Amino acid sequence: MKNHREVIVLLGKPGSGKGTQAEPLARALGIPTVSPGKLWRAEIKNRTAIGRKGERYVNAGKLAPNNLTAELLRRRLKLPDVKRGVILDGFPRDYEQALALEEIAHVTHALLVSITDREVMRRLSGRRVCMTCGRNYHVTGLKPKKTGVCDVDGGRLVRRPDDNPRIVRERIHSYRYQTIPVLQFYRWHRVLRRVDGVGTVPEVQKRILSLMGAADRKKKL
Repeated sequence: MKNHREVIVLLGKPGSGKGTQAEPLARALGIPTVSPGKLWRAEIKNRTAIGRKGERYVNAGKLAPNNLTAELLRRRLKLPDVKRGVILDGFPRDYEQALALEEIAHVTHALLVSITDREVMRRLSGRRVCMTCGRNYHVTGLKPKKTGVCDVDGGRLVRRPDDNPRIVRERIHSYRYQTIPVLQFYRWHRVLRRVDGVGTVPEVQKRILSLMGAADRKKKL
């Protein structure tokens, strides 16, 4: 069911900072962020019916089917806290997911956080992730207060196995294959905006908010 709330999707290559931008952008706009990955972890932890279905794929090292992920999102986006708007982190990843999302909620802003492949390699080589909450850090660009420890929950920070150079190159290739049709889809819907992803988190956030404001003003003309 479509509606007129602000529904924002963040797109970009691995390491572009789209996930890092989600929480501060949500605070700036006063709306929540929703991550399908976190939804799945909660369902699996709570041993729900859909969680048990998804767990089989996770244990096999596969992504859950799009229809199951879409169902999780459908349920989540019916809750009262997303009535004014929502930022989706990590969805959609491919054209099929983009179509499914449009059946659930109309995307008003598709924001492409753009960086070069070289910058991807530099960033991911230094990325560290909290084992507990999944929050991202970087050894030079976004350091935790205490080395190796998450600021939020004290979880241990580790390097993701898929952040080694060989796998990163494969992920970039996969991104291009899967995401270009998504970009074309949102360009056709006239909601796609490209933002320079190089800079500090506040600098990139300022560019995003400026782009969104310009887009909204254009719609009103």
